[in-house]
Amino acid sequence: MKSICISHKEDVDGIVSAALLQNGLKVKNLFLVDYPNLLNSLDYVISICSKDKEFTRVFICDVGLNKKNQFLFLQKLKTLVSNNIQVIYIDHHYLEPEIKDKIKEIGIRLIHDIGECTSVQIYYLLKSRVRKVFSFFAAAAALTDYMEDRTKARCLVSKFDRTFLMLESCYLSYIISASQREIDFLKLISKDISKGLMPHDIEHSCRLVKQFSSKVAKAINLIEERSVHLNNISYFEHDLDLSSSMIVNFVMGLSGKKVGIAFKMKSNINSYILSIRGSKDCQTHLGKLVNDLSVTFDGSGGGHDKACGAVIPAENFSKFIEKLDDSIE
Repeated sequence: MKSICISHKEDVDGIVSAALLQNGLKVKNLFLVDYPNLLNSLDYVISICSKDKEFTRVFICDVGLNKKNQFLFLQKLKTLVSNNIQVIYIDHHYLEPEIKDKIKEIGIRLIHDIGECTSVQIYYLLKSRVRKVFSFFAAAAALTDYMEDRTKARCLVSKFDRTFLMLESCYLSYIISASQREIDFLKLISKDISKGLMPHDIEHSCRLVKQFSSKVAKAINLIEERSVHLNNISYFEHDLDLSSSMIVNFVMGLSGKKVGIAFKMKSNINSYILSIRGSKDCQTHLGKLVNDLSVTFDGSGGGHDKACGAVIPAENFSKFIEKLDDSIE
């Protein structure tokens, strides 16, 4: 059985999810995506499956949906199913009940739990097929996704020396963040993890972590100086050679606000790409709120309760920020 895995390329959870499938189910064909190119990647996978009838199964991991892309996503899954492809969608981002029902109706196997990160869900599914060391990588994914306090993740995290787990988790996270423009290297990272290789042993990892750490350290002063503060939100626009998801926690932490936002302009679509994080004081499910609000302002967005993202047209950005600030509890 030839299988394809489509997984998130931007964080530990997506990379480890793909690694678990490579090890446990011998999946060899890997596509790493970010949210904007998910649909294009699905089109390419559809074309591959239609040409090569030996492909019979597609896994889609750790890629959340939003109101702008969810129905197109469903249409493409229908196409795969109509070509006798088994589709397994494994995720932990918020899904509207209507979409969950439709996914199941068209014959997709949906494995979905907003309470556990995707890697933890996959690890428990494949527990009998993989070595115990892979629980370490699932724990690392939970830690870097800020979900280590969930029931299954907490059980995994507690079995390891916390300091070493944190070291390797952060090491892997920084390697991935430093390599976002190098898809082949990201695939190699996932393949190395699938073999049980520890992050500090991955080729070039030490150099990449050191270089990336220096970039992050230099950004801290800029964040403190240039962040704009509202009642519940602090936000920071940047043109740094860093992802917004990497620096957004500094925006929140340095401000003391309930929500931090780091964003940068994507000029080819005249829109801002936002990374949004909530503190423990934030009682609002940010993923659900941002999913709803972004559509109102002709954008898209969504994600977890305390971590999500959005794409907002430049002309609507100020109104979106004001409405978001007013909606935070």
